[in-house]
Amino acid sequence: MIEMIISLGIFAIVTGFVMANFHSGNQGDELRLAAQLVVSTVRRVQTMAVAGQTVHICRDLSGNDGRVCPSGSDTDCPGGSTCVSDVPRGGYGVHFDGSDAGKRTMITFADTNNDKMFEADEEIRRDNVSPNIYVNVIGLTPAAPGPVLDVIFVPPKPSVLFNGSSDQAAARITIQHQSSMQIRNIDINAVSGQVSSD
Repeated sequence: MIEMIISLGIFAIVTGFVMANFHSGNQGDELRLAAQLVVSTVRRVQTMAVAGQTVHICRDLSGNDGRVCPSGSDTDCPGGSTCVSDVPRGGYGVHFDGSDAGKRTMITFADTNNDKMFEADEEIRRDNVSPNIYVNVIGLTPAAPGPVLDVIFVPPKPSVLFNGSSDQAAARITIQHQSSMQIRNIDINAVSGQVSSD
C-alpha cells in the first residue's frame, strides 16, 4: 500500500511538471504567433505601397482627397465629392495605439490627405495583434505624443516614415504575454525596409 501511494505521488508530481511545461510552451507559441501577425501586417502594408495598390478615395471638385470610401460608391463621399480609385498621396500605413482598450489593435490605413498620420476616416482594415486576449502591445519606439506609432510607407520606392518623420532610422514594437510576462520585439528598419522579430 505504501509503495502504491509513493508511486501515485511520484506520478502526480511528474504530471504536474509536464502540464506546467506544456502551459509555458503554449504561451510561448501564442507570443510567437502574435509577433508573426504584426510582422506580416507591416509587410503587407509595405507591399501595398511598393505595388502602388489603389484604394477608393473621396475626391472633391478641386482635386483634394478626403476620406476612404469603403464601398467604392459616391454615396460614401460628402458634399459633391466623387469616389475614385487611386494610390493614396501619402502612401499606406499601420497605426499602433498603446493606449487603446486592450492594447491589441493594428489599423491599416491609406494616408489620403498626405499628412503622414492616421485619421479615423482613413482606415482600411483593423486587425488584432493576437488571435487571443493574452498578448498586448506594451512598448512603441519612437512614440508620438502619447503611446502611438504610425509606420508609413510612401510609394514608389517606398520610403519609410515613423510618426510622420524621416528622422528615425528604426522603430520597435514590443509585445508581451500577460500570463508569462515574456516579451518579443518587432523591429522596422527605415533604411532597408526590413521588418523582423527577435
